[in-house]
Amino acid sequence: MLGQRDLSLYFGGVAEWLNAAVLKTVRHRKVPRGFKSFRLRFSDIINPIFNMLVQKNLIPRIFPLIVFTVISAVGISWAALTPIEISEQVAEEAQGQQAKESWFNTFNRSRDKFAEKYGTRFGFVFNYCQQAILQGQNDEGKSRGLWYWNLDLSQQLWPGGSLIVEFEMDKNKGIDKFIPTYSLFNTNTGRNIAFYVPELYLEQSILQDKVYLAAGKLDLSDWFDANEVADSGDTKFLSNSLVLSQTIPFPTKGIGGMIKFQPNDYIYFQSGSSTVESTATKVGLNRGFNSVFFINELGLSPKFGKLPGNYRFIFHLTRDNLDRINDDEGSIKNKDLGFGLSFDQALTSKITLFMRYGFADQKVRDIEHFWSFGVQVMELIPARKFDCLGLGVAQSITGEDYRRANESEDLQVSRAETIYEAYYRIYLNEYITLTPNIQMVTNPNADKAAANAIACGLRFLLSF
Repeated sequence: MLGQRDLSLYFGGVAEWLNAAVLKTVRHRKVPRGFKSFRLRFSDIINPIFNMLVQKNLIPRIFPLIVFTVISAVGISWAALTPIEISEQVAEEAQGQQAKESWFNTFNRSRDKFAEKYGTRFGFVFNYCQQAILQGQNDEGKSRGLWYWNLDLSQQLWPGGSLIVEFEMDKNKGIDKFIPTYSLFNTNTGRNIAFYVPELYLEQSILQDKVYLAAGKLDLSDWFDANEVADSGDTKFLSNSLVLSQTIPFPTKGIGGMIKFQPNDYIYFQSGSSTVESTATKVGLNRGFNSVFFINELGLSPKFGKLPGNYRFIFHLTRDNLDRINDDEGSIKNKDLGFGLSFDQALTSKITLFMRYGFADQKVRDIEHFWSFGVQVMELIPARKFDCLGLGVAQSITGEDYRRANESEDLQVSRAETIYEAYYRIYLNEYITLTPNIQMVTNPNADKAAANAIACGLRFLLSF
């Protein structure tokens, strides 16, 4: 259950982050002397108010009012993967919603003119997420935040050809450092990296945009295993299991390339490959191209009346020295095969279902089967046209070899780990979105003895 101590720790963590952000701004910018002496101590404001509400038992009375106020105060919504894509969709929806002049529309017109004149486009995202553990093995009440920023630049070099480069900074692992899972509570969980270039590649469109090619340091998951309502840890579900299939071993920002052929709006085929032993800061050429990941995808996009759907069929192969899981002699297997499905289908103009399924070689992979399912609902509240509710469940099923190899008196391996997630995406304006969410994981890390874990969180996203 959500106790007073849990709420205090959670809001205390948010307050401390706001303190740090404001103090950093004060130190680096010229501000009025009175403001600098006050320093906006958010924790000094929030904590006494919260303690007073607890003492007077007023939280149950004002909670509905807080919810109503937040829901009534927020604006539009969008969903995308990259900062540039996010900014383009924000601009498109803002033009449809705002008849009067605004700084945001002026900014986007200026950016479009700059791109038309110089061929340069950019998008920026700052993502901060604070989560608190409400129930866990030994970690109840712990609260942690993680954040990152990403700047995405696209420079047109010639007709149909562009250079794409991303700059990024990551900070902290969030609550995933306390509760290990296959699903991950936050898909953006990572290392503390001050500054790096996660992607740098060339892209080219030819034959009237029917053929698209990309090559360089890239992330194949930007193109493969996509889904209209479950493919972004920034704007949609938070858990990695509801963003990507857990049986597709996507390399991390490797050296590679991809090609896509789309003769019309209803069908496409794409193929890609990348070095396997790569990380966010390393290209993974230690073994040359003897360690390579290949993936192919066939996509169908039919329309049932006016209701669009997307049906993706995926096949992947990894050529690498992979250790057999249930083999005491340490033998290896030089390849593994797998396949997957990623479907989404609109039921109405406001409701869209999604599902994924994946299969991997259980002799070398912990997870043999994976499935996920869920729904996205737009305009759940009347007149809140662009608000979004998401509900999803995902299950990672371990292979028999993994269970045999890891079963012991101290560890009872579960057949599956399951995660449930619900979020409601709300907006303050065209640049800022807030997304509260709640998650529950049963048998974390496929451990039968581990207590079920429950966490709640709040994601803050700034983009332009």
